Amino acid sequence: MTTSPSPSSPPPNRSAAANDSAPTILRTPAWMRYFSLFGTLALSGVSAAMLAFAVFLLFQRWWWLGALIAAIAFFMAALTGYVLRDFRGRWGLRVELLSDRMVLDLPAGRSLIHRPVAQHLTIPYGDIDAVETRLEGYPSFGTEGMQRPYVLIRKQGDPIFLFEDRAIGTPLETPLVAEIANAIVARAHVPLRDLGMVEGRGGFLSVWGTHAPDWAAPSLPLAQQLRIWRHVAATGWLVIVVIIVAVAIRLLVGE
Repeated sequence: MTTSPSPSSPPPNRSAAANDSAPTILRTPAWMRYFSLFGTLALSGVSAAMLAFAVFLLFQRWWWLGALIAAIAFFMAALTGYVLRDFRGRWGLRVELLSDRMVLDLPAGRSLIHRPVAQHLTIPYGDIDAVETRLEGYPSFGTEGMQRPYVLIRKQGDPIFLFEDRAIGTPLETPLVAEIANAIVARAHVPLRDLGMVEGRGGFLSVWGTHAPDWAAPSLPLAQQLRIWRHVAATGWLVIVVIIVAVAIRLLVGE
């Protein structure tokens, strides 16, 4: 099985719940859930304000400017829907590890590309064969994003998409769910299989028109993986530069 040459492979430490049969509840960190809530509310407010301003301009018969602001407002509203889906995924994700089974509360927004349905399941550990993970690259307009999804493989029945970490390989990387995956494999005494790396369709800014490869897709050759990692690293630093420039402009304008 191919293992991708990344500095962001799943953490090897599986001791989180290795010898502990006490009930354990795992969720994404509270700070990330509240950060996602703040982002959703902020974008919603900006979208509403821009739409109201566009309506005002149209009533003043500033047609072209009003139409431009309205178009931007609708774009921001669509982006708000994207962020809202991310918020629902982070806020609703809950995994409870019991002595002989686990209870999964998996919201629909736990992936922004795979689009899994919401699931509420109780699964005995004896029914679990493994947890699988892989790296997924999504190119868009010369940039590339990387994420790491995790899928539960049962001895019988369809695989279950668990969750994913995003912004892998960039300064913005925060492995929020890797610890949950490690706790599951430790409690269930099953392997964590790394399936390597694949590349999907990034669509428009990796937000609209995306498509994930089939889970059975083979891992990419080493040379292609290295090329993707270079694009991912460049994209991560580009985002940092844009943020710094935006903050600098805001400070200058504020003065």
